[in-house]
Amino acid sequence: MPKPVSSSPFQAMEEEAYHAFREWPILLVMRQKELEMHLATVASTPAPSDEADAAAVDKQPAKQMELIPRE
Repeated sequence: MPKPVSSSPFQAMEEEAYHAFREWPILLVMRQKELEMHLATVASTPAPSDEADAAAVDKQPAKQMELIPRE
């Protein structure tokens, strides 16, 4: 049996809103699983050492100074 044609755009919007409301918990569960996988990947990645961080911080101001035109 074919779907009845909605007589009003508001009725169509109401149907869409109802379906979105019903699917929301499923979307949240899927997103939570994605976040858990991402956080597990980030947690297993080794953090850079303090020496590497200090070297990277020291080089940045020198590069910025080179970009400033000298008069």
